[in-house]
Formats: sequence, structure tokens, C-alpha cells
Amino acid sequence: MKKRTMVIVGIVVVLFIGIFVLPNLLGGKKEAKSNMKPAVEDFGIEYFEVPDIEQVYINGVVQPEQAEAFSKDTKMTSTPEIKVNNGDVVEPETELFTYEDKEITKEIEAQNNTLTKLATKKQNIYNKWNRAIDNYNKTKEEDRSTTGAAIDEQHQAEVDSVDEEILFSNQTIADLSTKQFISTKAKFKGRVSIPEVKDENAPVLRLTSDDLYVAGKVNEKDLMKISVDQQANLSVVSSGTTVKGKISYIDDNPPEAKANQSDSNNADGSMSTYNVKLSLDSLEGIKNGYHMQATINLGDNKPIEVPKKAIYDQEGKKYVLVNDFGSVIRRDIQVGEEKGENTVVNFGLESADRIIVSSKKKIKEGDLIEESNVESGEAAPAAKE
Repeated sequence: MKKRTMVIVGIVVVLFIGIFVLPNLLGGKKEAKSNMKPAVEDFGIEYFEVPDIEQVYINGVVQPEQAEAFSKDTKMTSTPEIKVNNGDVVEPETELFTYEDKEITKEIEAQNNTLTKLATKKQNIYNKWNRAIDNYNKTKEEDRSTTGAAIDEQHQAEVDSVDEEILFSNQTIADLSTKQFISTKAKFKGRVSIPEVKDENAPVLRLTSDDLYVAGKVNEKDLMKISVDQQANLSVVSSGTTVKGKISYIDDNPPEAKANQSDSNNADGSMSTYNVKLSLDSLEGIKNGYHMQATINLGDNKPIEVPKKAIYDQEGKKYVLVNDFGSVIRRDIQVGEEKGENTVVNFGLESADRIIVSSKKKIKEGDLIEESNVESGEAAPAAKE
């Protein structure tokens, strides 16, 4: 009996272990495995370090030097007649569109009707004049009550009176014609843009100059570091297109709204900003409205020479791969002359960039790499995309 009891107890212990203990142990191992972070692979990278240069960054938007939107004249009941086409480049004083003043048109029509009546009246006077002469010639000399000269004088006076009225109507029409159509002309050379949607708020057309600049802002901390005519490297945020330029204007005063803020309103520690204009050396790949970032290198502007094998080409665009705090990112660059094993990079790089020159294993944009010391020795070139 005692032996039987011990067997039963042993079975219960085994079942308890199978049901409760083993699943927890196995589950714990799985959970531990799931919490393990993947190891970041060491690629054995050779770097080129860009010198640490103080830089000022200016974010801005591409704008035309001159622009004008022509709103509809609410006083006019007529639809403007556009004299140009969408996309046309027009010179100053080119007629863009005209309005017809309907009231003046009615007055001109009334004067034209008056002219028609006066012409008829004049013709009737001539007819009456001719009849009077015929009757005079048919009447015997002793029966004539007046002279031929008197007849001519009377009818000529009537014709002269009608001619005065005709002259007045013609002058009135000429004066009204100068006001019948109100013309709007271009004030500067620019490109015409005609809105496709003709709603109430849409302008008749827009005129924008083809010369573009970047309108940016700089904070008070960086204001004293920059100056007019200082060289700048600019990059289109969306496409990476790069272009050289320079600072063409710096406003000495912040916008009124910012300047009038009290210290209590600046409790968050924000700084005033100042408007800056940057000219562009080239407009290739640049359009009105593009967002751009300008980089101003302070101090030594000596060109940066980067090893040729660190520079890649994709459809004519040059770029390098950079270790950005453990992530591989791409920097589009503009290159200059070649100097032996190096190539001058005019712009596109940032201060203290760690450019990947070569690696033991293939590297591409988006890879995660270790922040380890630079390895020496022979290494295979980094993989091109």
C-alpha cells in the first residue's frame, strides 16, 4: 500500500514538471532570444575626414526677382480679353489684356447713329438745294422773288450747321474710343502664366521674371558671421541638385512682427531672424518655389581634395557615401579638377563628414556600420549602387 502511494506521488510530480515548469523554461529562452539585438557588422572601413570648418546654414525658397498677379477689375462687367499666350516671354510695355467699357461702347453706338442721321439730313439739304436751284432756273426772271446767290447762301448755311454737328460727333467718338478699352501692359520682362481654372479668386494672369533668387532667413547668432558677396553652396532639398551662389542682400532689421515681440513673449529662448537674399550662378534644374539650403563656409575656403575611389557616378551625378553616426548616407557633390589620386570637391560636403573611401565588405546607402577606429591595410573598394 505504501509503495503504491509513492508511485502515485511520483507520477503527480512528473506531470507537474511537464505542465508548468518546462513551458516556462522554454518560453523564457524564446523571450530572451527575441530581446537580443542584431549585431552590427564591422565592415573594416577606410575613411577620409572632411576638415571641421565652421559653417552657417541658410534655408530658403526660390523666388523670382519680380512678380505680379493681375486681379480682375470688379468694376468691369465685361470679361478681359487676353492678348498673350500662356508661357510667352514678354517685354516691358507689351499689352497683356484689355477690358471693354460697355457704357462707353453704348455712347459710341449712339454717336454713330447720330452721324447716320446727320448724313441723311445733309443729303436732304443738298436735295432741297438742288430743287430750289431748278425752280429758280425755271421761273421767269421778272417772277423771281429772290436771287440765286441768296438760295445758295441759305442752303450752304444749313449744310455748315450740319457739318458742325458731324464734326462734334466725330470728336466725341474719338474721345470715347480712347476710353472704350482699358489696356494693361507689362511693367517688366517676364513669363506669362494664365490660370487654367477660372474661378472668382483666380487672377487674370501672372507675370514672373525669369531671374530667380533664394529668399532665406538667418538667426541673430549667425547674422554677424556673414556678409554680402560671401560665396555660398546651395542644394535643392528635394532633388539634391547643387549650384554655386553668393549672398546678395542682408536685411539689417528683423521682420516687424518679430522685432516688436517683448521679452516675455521670447521666454522660449527663440532668436530674431533676418531676411537674406542669395543669387544663383546657374538656374539649371532650379524652379520657382523650390526649397534650398545654402551652406556658407567661414574662414579658410581652401578646396577639399577627396580620393577618387570614394566618388561614385550615377547617371552623371557624382556622390560619396558618408558615415553619419553609424548610418550610411549619400551626399551629392559637384567636383572640380583632378589632382593625382584626388579630385577637388567644390561643394556638397559638410564639415567633419566621414567619407567612406573603401571597405572590406560591400557597403550601400542605408547600411548600419560600427563606429570603430579606421582600419589600416589593403581594403576592397566600397560597393557602388
